[in-house]
Amino acid sequence: MKRLFTILALTFMFLSTTTSNAQEDYSALNLFVSFGENAAINGHYEFPIADNLTISPAATVAFDFDYIALGARLDYYFDSLLKLNEPWDIWAGVDTGFVMGDDEDNDDFSLNLHAGVEYKINETWGIIAEFGGGTASSGGIGVGIHF
Repeated sequence: MKRLFTILALTFMFLSTTTSNAQEDYSALNLFVSFGENAAINGHYEFPIADNLTISPAATVAFDFDYIALGARLDYYFDSLLKLNEPWDIWAGVDTGFVMGDDEDNDDFSLNLHAGVEYKINETWGIIAEFGGGTASSGGIGVGIHF
């Protein structure tokens, strides 16, 4: 069952990245590192589904490789509401997924809230800071790669 879910999640992630449109405002691959109790490398590819709203397949791998998490995120961008200039993005959202650990007893369902900010250095690169909380999220710092 675990392998089937992993294969389906990876297939969904691949398909979602191949169907993105480069002209959309918020299409981006975001990679960041989280610290603390849930120290990990996190990545998600977001693409718009409505004005100011994105959805993303997401993956997290712990630094000590004792768990991985696969799931999805939903983010709302406050840029137009706050009338922010182009280099800044501010968002908040929810993410959920399955956490799979070394031990069957460590497998869990995660539900998290997060908020973040990004400063775009140029049209391709940005610096991200994200803050979060829930069963498997603690935020982090990283980069955004825009397409």
